[in-house]
Amino acid sequence: MVDDSLTEPWETDYDLILMNPPFISWELLRTKEARDAVKDTLGKNFTAKPNQASAFFYKSIQCLNFDGVIGCIIPSSLLALDSYKKLRIDISDLLTINLIGKLGNFVFEDALTDASLIVGHKPKTNHIPVMLWTRNEKGIAQNALRDLRKMFYSNLSTVNEKDYSVFQPIDFPIFNNSWKPISLQENELLKVIERFVTEKRLVRLEEIFSVQLGIRQGIQDVFKISEKDFSDMPNNEKKYFRPVIDNDSIKNGELFRKKYIWYPYNSEGIIFKNESELQKSSPSFYQASLKPNESRLKLRKGITEWWGLARPRNWQYIEDQRLFSKEFGNSDSFAFDDTGKFVVERGYAWTPQKKFADVDDFYFYLAIFSSPFFDKLLSIYSSRQLAGGKWYDLGKKHTDQIPIPNVHSLDVKESSSYRMLVEIGQQLSKGNSYIKTMSDDILTKYFYPLL
Repeated sequence: MVDDSLTEPWETDYDLILMNPPFISWELLRTKEARDAVKDTLGKNFTAKPNQASAFFYKSIQCLNFDGVIGCIIPSSLLALDSYKKLRIDISDLLTINLIGKLGNFVFEDALTDASLIVGHKPKTNHIPVMLWTRNEKGIAQNALRDLRKMFYSNLSTVNEKDYSVFQPIDFPIFNNSWKPISLQENELLKVIERFVTEKRLVRLEEIFSVQLGIRQGIQDVFKISEKDFSDMPNNEKKYFRPVIDNDSIKNGELFRKKYIWYPYNSEGIIFKNESELQKSSPSFYQASLKPNESRLKLRKGITEWWGLARPRNWQYIEDQRLFSKEFGNSDSFAFDDTGKFVVERGYAWTPQKKFADVDDFYFYLAIFSSPFFDKLLSIYSSRQLAGGKWYDLGKKHTDQIPIPNVHSLDVKESSSYRMLVEIGQQLSKGNSYIKTMSDDILTKYFYPLL
């Protein structure tokens, strides 16, 4: 029997604490006692669904003596996610942070969670920590830690290799209250780009796009059908289905019709107000899929009509041209729907905050988001990088601070670079993925110069 030490009182005069706490997500904390222990330990810093490791780390800091030292392995999410922002602020008021290192998920055998390292001491000073960044590939973290030791022994200020770097930034946090380590090269890029934002040569992505989460069915394997099943469906019922975007629908800027989803909605909301209307208008789908699953569909929370989607997203009621992305991905994960027919399920819709002047504006941004250079921007600005290191959460709060050109500016719209990027976006939509790398030359020459 192993007790949960979070529920036990600790001494408060430790000189040194070295710790690799359990990385257990909130969802996997099965007992009320375990969750209450995390909540009580974090106190006012408890937000959303924290990992148990954050509570162990915070409790350890509070138990150091006046000049105590702590070294701790932590989930990388603690360094970047907004849900830990209050905790990071509190920690920075208690502790001098000496080192923050991104280790990845190849440090421990069979580990799935991205791990980082943090070293600090009391009392609090204004010292700027050393940053250790590693590419998330096998064997790199070990090499980086070896060179970190050499750097300290040799009194060097910087290590800069292709797969890892160690340096002390000018400011900390590097950007927007995030403690996420970035490479030395990315740090230099960040400084230039942020200057362009200050000079109004670039704007934040959130000023151009509203990034909205897709449909939630509330149940699987009932509402979606294959392209063949759609083709075989009676013509009078096809109008209640729309092509759906999921992870298989987008590749390198191209959009594919692979599946359709039951979407009985128009500009006024759900079409069928009662079951008799439903049965009369769509008898085939009603008998084949809806009625046999009625009891399961009625168990979903928050629904009004059992034959509707759990979260249809009313902004999709009206057909309109939109950019779409996968839920998790990179520059390969964007596409443009010029028909306005598609709805998104497993992914995001990127809707203009201000209506675009014409369709070419969508192709302009498709070329930017599909460029290899955009992967660099995701690496710097995204607060959620998935295990493996090449995939990012493309949701609003993880992308809204990325600086991009402003298509509403005449300087942008009337430039030759605008037309070139539009043409690249059009080619990507047609399946010409070989052209995507051409975007980088245009972007780094006209919109992100001096890089």
